[in-house]
Amino acid sequence: MKFRLDWMRAVALAAVVACGIGSASGATTYWQLQNVTMSDGTTVTGSLAYDDGPNSVTSWWIRVQGGSGLLPFTYVPANSSTIMAGSLLHTTADYVEFRSLEGGNGVVPRVLRLMPQWYFESTPTPSTMAIITIPEISGEGMGGTSARSVVGGQFKNVMLVPPVALVDVIEFYHAGFDHYFMSADSIEINALDTGYFTGWARTGYSFSAYVTGSSPGTTLRPVCRYYGLPSAGLDSHFYSASAAECWQVNAYYGTEWQIESDNVFQIALPNTTTGACPANTTPVYRVFNKRPDANHRYMTSTVVRAQMEAAGWIREGYGPDATIMCAVGAP
Repeated sequence: MKFRLDWMRAVALAAVVACGIGSASGATTYWQLQNVTMSDGTTVTGSLAYDDGPNSVTSWWIRVQGGSGLLPFTYVPANSSTIMAGSLLHTTADYVEFRSLEGGNGVVPRVLRLMPQWYFESTPTPSTMAIITIPEISGEGMGGTSARSVVGGQFKNVMLVPPVALVDVIEFYHAGFDHYFMSADSIEINALDTGYFTGWARTGYSFSAYVTGSSPGTTLRPVCRYYGLPSAGLDSHFYSASAAECWQVNAYYGTEWQIESDNVFQIALPNTTTGACPANTTPVYRVFNKRPDANHRYMTSTVVRAQMEAAGWIREGYGPDATIMCAVGAP
């Protein structure tokens, strides 16, 4: 079957050249998703880089809304992989498949598959290519595309890679609740600073991360945010850069904690065995108050962490030093 598909791919590319649409070339092209809609009304946004030398997607940032039993999720190189393959159902292109074991249940991967109208390496490069809307090809699900299918949208060829921008994650404290909170959202920060949300004040602590949508590289991960529901005796927020942990919170505590966003900012995750952070990053630590009104605090200072531990909070993280994230910049 693979031989047949490879042969059909070669024939299709030759036909594309003969029709004047293009020929294979050696370059990286950048493609942005436009107006991509799923069968359940949700949307898919983002972009990818394609290298026609190895016929592979080398970088990607693809964000899908939650629906059809799936959480909202951002596919990036740090939490997913890609493959490209052909299909007998549409023979003038390869589909790109994004697979994330972390974004699934740890056993069956979460899969998003998109097939353009033509091969990415067609030259002259098409300015746009419709996404093929055959349910068996383009869609998303656990282990396949059965949960929801793509019903419309296109790839648009763009000249530049997605931008990279930094953002400060600002910490706040509410003395009445004895709760900590952090935000990278400028509108939310302004509302806290101006008293729209009463009782909150800056602690003076912060760390740097990347804004949502920054070109991911190989280490950046989206940070999910959950809200602890007052109906469950909570009124707090929880953050994680681990797609697996984000999934687990919903799976095990979904009646108490509700996901607010799959990507409030982007940051590196430490080695989950050793706790070591990548070069030129700073360890971020997480502590938990062990109270029914569950609250977590995130900090880069080991001195502050020691103070919190002395007050009865406990460490949560990876490795012997319990690192939970890795902020931008050397310590």
